[in-house]
Order: sequence, then C-alpha cells, then structure tokens
Amino acid sequence: MSGERAPPGPALAWALVGGASGVIGLGGFYRALSQGAMGLVAPLSALIGAGLPALVGVLLGEDLLPAHVAGIACALVAVALTSRPVATTAGDARQLPLVFVAGLGFAGFFLAMDEASRLGGQTWSLMIAARLAGLGLVVIALIATASRPVPPRRSVLPLFLVAGVGDLGGNAFFLLANEHGQLSIAAVLSSLYPVMTVGLAWLFLRERLGRSHVVGVALALAGVALIAAARPSG
Repeated sequence: MSGERAPPGPALAWALVGGASGVIGLGGFYRALSQGAMGLVAPLSALIGAGLPALVGVLLGEDLLPAHVAGIACALVAVALTSRPVATTAGDARQLPLVFVAGLGFAGFFLAMDEASRLGGQTWSLMIAARLAGLGLVVIALIATASRPVPPRRSVLPLFLVAGVGDLGGNAFFLLANEHGQLSIAAVLSSLYPVMTVGLAWLFLRERLGRSHVVGVALALAGVALIAAARPSG
C-alpha cells in the first residue's frame, strides 16, 4: 500500500537482526523493571541505547556541527537526570546484567536498522521485517521454555494496546528521522523517553519534580533546540 519495493537481501537481514535485538532489549527492560530496579533501568538502558549508536556515528565520520555535539551531550545528561533517583541496593546491583541487556538490545536495534536503511531498505518494509523477527523470537522463547502466555486482564488490555502502538510508533519515527538525518542525532533524541515519563507523571499524576528532574527537562529542551537550530555544513 505504501508503494515501497521489497528490501534487498542484506537490508532485510539487518532488519531481522534489528527486530530480534529490540525484542531482547525490551525483554531485559521489563524483566528488570519487574524486579524492582527502576532507578537503574531507565537511565542506564537509555544511556547505553543512545550512547553507543551516537559513538558509532561519530566514529564513522558523521558531519556534526558543534551545536549538534552540544545538543547530544545535553540530551544524554537529561536522560540520566530525569530518572527518579533511588538508593542503589545490593538487589538492584544484581539486576545490572538485565539493565545492560536492555541497553545493548536497544542500541543493537538502532544500529541494525540504520545499516538496513543504508543498504536500501525503506521504512515500512523494514518495520514489518523487524516486527516479524521479534514475534518469531518470542514464539521460539515460549516453545523453548515450555511457557504458556497468560492473557492480560481485560481492565489492563487497553494499556497493553497503547504501549504496543506507542512502541511501534517510536520505532517508525526513529526510522523516518534516521532516513533524513544522522544516526547519532536520531538515536539520542529517540531515547528521551525518561524525560517524557517525568513530564507525564507531573501532568497527570501530579508527581512533584525534584531539582534534578527540572534541570533534566531543561537540558532536554536545550538539547533539542540546539540540534534543531543547527544547519549542516555545505
């Protein structure tokens, strides 16, 4: 329906890798959250997920202006500051492997989908391939562990649907941004979800913002403004 051509074989392969990596990242993310490591999960997974692609983009010679670099730095610091600080316990420390799995999974998604796009894949065909790979990996995991998925209660089903649509939309907008820009910028701005979480909690749940939250939100806005205002050279 979109009129896109089928992706070349190498692009399709990278999209499948990206989908599998993203599902692994989500699995680590939700598993860590369920075990009480929220104070570590959001900042570290986001920093790893955004920082590694940004570093790769810079090492590959992306043409970044000083304003881009400053904006990326502001955004990365904002991600860390806007996650609610909690005391790190021994139990939290034991969840660090899951946090790193989450961050590396997200980074792998960004990097693999960037490579798939570079090799000629287009947005929606790559998204379909990535989702099919993720679904296949989940099915394989269920079979391998002899697990039976438990349907969510009807009362929370709308939340599941909203989360799924939000995740799909976030991935699609990353691909669109990456097609028209640079990996380092697209990955970093796509990883500002802790900032949005804090803002929504303040707006809808009336949660009080600490000083670090306010500074983090301000840095996020400054980072986005710096990146948006910069003009590529040449």
